[in-house]
Amino acid sequence: MEGSSTSKGDLLVRVEDLLIQIFVCLPVISLLRFKTVCKSWRAIIESSDFIHRHAINNNDSAATNKLGTFIFQYNRLGVTNRGRHRLPHFFVLSSSSGSSTTTSNDDYPWLYKDLGIPIGDMVLERERPVRMVASCHGIICFYQKLSRDIALWNPATKQFRFLPKSLPLPEGKFGRFLSDYVGFGFDTLTKDYKVLLITSFDSDYEETKKKNAVQVYYVRTNSWRWCVNIDLPTYCISRSNTAHNHGVYLNGHYLLLAFQFYATLDDDGESCIGRETVVISFDLSNETYRIIPAPTDDDVRLDIRGKDGKIVCVTHLLPDDRKCQVYLLNDDNGYSWTKLYETNMYQPHSCLGPMAISNDGLCGFLRGSDGYGLMSYNLETQEMRDIQIPNVSFSDVLVQTAHIYKESLVSICANDTTL
Repeated sequence: MEGSSTSKGDLLVRVEDLLIQIFVCLPVISLLRFKTVCKSWRAIIESSDFIHRHAINNNDSAATNKLGTFIFQYNRLGVTNRGRHRLPHFFVLSSSSGSSTTTSNDDYPWLYKDLGIPIGDMVLERERPVRMVASCHGIICFYQKLSRDIALWNPATKQFRFLPKSLPLPEGKFGRFLSDYVGFGFDTLTKDYKVLLITSFDSDYEETKKKNAVQVYYVRTNSWRWCVNIDLPTYCISRSNTAHNHGVYLNGHYLLLAFQFYATLDDDGESCIGRETVVISFDLSNETYRIIPAPTDDDVRLDIRGKDGKIVCVTHLLPDDRKCQVYLLNDDNGYSWTKLYETNMYQPHSCLGPMAISNDGLCGFLRGSDGYGLMSYNLETQEMRDIQIPNVSFSDVLVQTAHIYKESLVSICANDTTL
């Protein structure tokens, strides 16, 4: 009898393990249905360990979907509000074939899901629109430039909330406020989600050693804390007025772009301040950073992207000849880069470069030829195609920005055990 009881217990454990392996590969919409089947299934799906495992599951990797899934923020223009600030709308786009390459017979290679306006639309005033600045594990981070408000949104669970105000800036220590840089990611050590806020000041342009105020918000404790040990000597490029130059969360780090200033001489031999573009890799666990030189010294626009969840893809554009170059950061300590592609995009509204790049680094998203809608661009073959969805028109859609997206059940509520 004792052996029979033990065998039965082992069988139940094996069945639960099998269920977890199946559940972790399912989309959120299926998990929400399965929670109603029985108490044991609900307990599995609502457990913090399962939610964490499902959030970081790499079922959207190059092995299953070479394109990936992306969330786009856009304004839909109308007769009554054309030319004015508009409430932000969102949609999700992924590849129906799991590949960024298409054939002439594949007229609709995209899967589309309209998310509409976030549940917090009562706060998203037309005169002060928020902008999507980061995404991690299905959570979207927003920033409002004028009020300096920061918000989090999980479209899958429909949770939306504004964070408490960041810590007040020390008076007289840094200078006059210039801009904020907001990032968002996951601390792999404490299993907490963090918002990174780097504040720059106007005096940054006058010295070779820059000063920044750096603070971090912890979702679990709903609190901000200064990073007192960080002396960040750069100016972090703000994205508040552009759809580009945003950073990316990758393997416990948040990567962003910055200018590093140095003393030099001009053509007449006079002292002046020069600058170079660098990549800052911020470790969200120990809250330290490293500076990585950019792949080129050219004065270009750089975009940080993730590729296959392993390495960082940096794209940049030379605006004079509209040349787009794609580099990959090698897995070594020398911060070396490998160039993948160099292409020319002869398209009127491509001067800002791709808004997002696929997991395999092959496909980019551009605004449509008239500035509205969306196009795909193959960086290898230089083929451009309008993105077409049955019964969906992009003719009046102005896409502002895009981020990598994957649905999750992660809660954005403080002190939630599902974090």
